[in-house]
Amino acid sequence: MRRTRSVTMVDIAKRSGVAVSTVSYALSGKRSVSAETRERVKRAIDELGFRPHEPARALKSRASRAISLFFPTARDTLEIESHIFLSGALEATSEFDYSLLVSTATHDPSGIVATLETGRADGVILMEVRLSDERVEKLRADGHPFSLIGRCEDNDGISYVDFDFEDAVCTAVHHLYELGHRHVALLNRAPSIAGADYGPTVRSHAGFQSALRELSLEGDQLLCGTSGAQYIEVLRFLERAPTCTAAITLSVTYAPLLAALRDLGRRVPEDFSVVAIIASQVSDLVTPPLTTIDMPAYEMGRLGAEILIRRLMDDELPPTQLLLRGPLQVRSSGPPPRRSRP
Repeated sequence: MRRTRSVTMVDIAKRSGVAVSTVSYALSGKRSVSAETRERVKRAIDELGFRPHEPARALKSRASRAISLFFPTARDTLEIESHIFLSGALEATSEFDYSLLVSTATHDPSGIVATLETGRADGVILMEVRLSDERVEKLRADGHPFSLIGRCEDNDGISYVDFDFEDAVCTAVHHLYELGHRHVALLNRAPSIAGADYGPTVRSHAGFQSALRELSLEGDQLLCGTSGAQYIEVLRFLERAPTCTAAITLSVTYAPLLAALRDLGRRVPEDFSVVAIIASQVSDLVTPPLTTIDMPAYEMGRLGAEILIRRLMDDELPPTQLLLRGPLQVRSSGPPPRRSRP
């Protein structure tokens, strides 16, 4: 027996020619809607056979003064940067007297919707965002309040704060080129970790390829898997690419890179240059101190929570969309001594 797709508020909005928020107001009665508009919405509901879940609606009307941050991860523990994001979100929730619930659940949207419909949270923040993300589509279709730390390919009507990975990688490649490097590598995240359309992975690769074409450089992308396998992956890559003299790393891939270089007898920065795109708080913990493009993880966590809470306080606010960049901080992980190169 074929299963019929559920009718959503997006369907009603399209049928009645109004915004999704207007449909929400007409259903909840939270804001005044003209008689004509209310009748159009009612007619669309009748035509489509929409039946709202009454217990869920009743629970949603009770503000919990809590928001939930969903950070899906297959890893056993959260990375250091993850805690920096969380610290920023906690600052915002404390400032506005909200509680923050944190979940490392998978990308299945059902648990997220349940959190909202049972009243455990008033809105959600999504992390590890994919270009086409079923969590986002479900929340947008049902008219639930949410914000993203990251962004999709289609961000119409969505509030987000994201880091410009494409620009950061392009900047890193240009920096290494100016130092004299002609064969560079990008250590990116494997699709098995976050999905083939994981935003930072796709955009980092795009920036890398663009810079290589512009500068006529040789370059390799290494897709790193789980933390336990990264060292072997990097070691094998370096062994088969002896002309590679520099690498750009994302997140924690700097650790297996430095370990592999050390075991191969290649010194940083004397023989090899490294640029890491990581939170500045992390780079201060590494020896040698890494040259970085600083990702404002704390600020992103704070803004992701703040823009959601402000929308909860005033649902007529337009979406907030912020794309942040970070400065290049040259430290002792580059450059090697300048020498003539072909």
